[in-house]
Amino acid sequence: MDQNVILLTGGGSGIGQVTAQELARDGHRVVIVGRNEDSLVSTAEGFDSLEYVVADITNTADIEAVIAHITERHGRLDVVINNAGMAPVQPLENLDMAQFDQVYAVNVRGLVDVTRQALPLLKESRGSVINLSSSLVDNPMTTMPAYSSAKAAVNQLSKVWAKDLARHGIRVNYMSVGPIESPIYDKTDQSEEERQAHKDAVTSRVPLGRFGTSEEVTSVIRFLISEQASYITGADYAVDGGFRL
Repeated sequence: MDQNVILLTGGGSGIGQVTAQELARDGHRVVIVGRNEDSLVSTAEGFDSLEYVVADITNTADIEAVIAHITERHGRLDVVINNAGMAPVQPLENLDMAQFDQVYAVNVRGLVDVTRQALPLLKESRGSVINLSSSLVDNPMTTMPAYSSAKAAVNQLSKVWAKDLARHGIRVNYMSVGPIESPIYDKTDQSEEERQAHKDAVTSRVPLGRFGTSEEVTSVIRFLISEQASYITGADYAVDGGFRL
């Protein structure tokens, strides 16, 4: 497998952590970013080919620093994996607008800014972008309007970029990820009982009857960054146990 230089956002936990570690084991050079240094250190520990930069992707200056780090240290960038996200459980009647704005800042604006600033390096490498989206776009839950709508924006951006960037040899794909065992569900204001009730409600809508694992997401990412996927762009890969059917 060819060695890539990979930028992965939200690498401190969940899907991001597992993906970063697995890709590092495959021999890729992986740069992870996130706001919590302790979690980034935990992810990178024991991996010579995995490094981190503490950064908030909603802050343009932080992203500039990340790209400068990659340029100085590696001189190239082959893959961007936009994984960072937040998924509050709030129906419309309880929606907090400050949190709504934060959902869009992380899931949409941050994704756009990271990709925009990485573009010069991706043009040089004729690289690829993978955006992690959600099956909630196609099968929404009434309790997650902010997250579902933000991920719908991610889907549309992915399609537009796939068309636009193909002239530079850059591939853009996205993944409709279903319910995954991940700390993202713990980053809410809900009580433990409310979180469990939410998980039970979600599980009941999955034909395969369970939450997925981060490793099951990583396996598809491995394929999408490989030469085997060289003719794939603008595609939506569902890793969701049938949730969106």
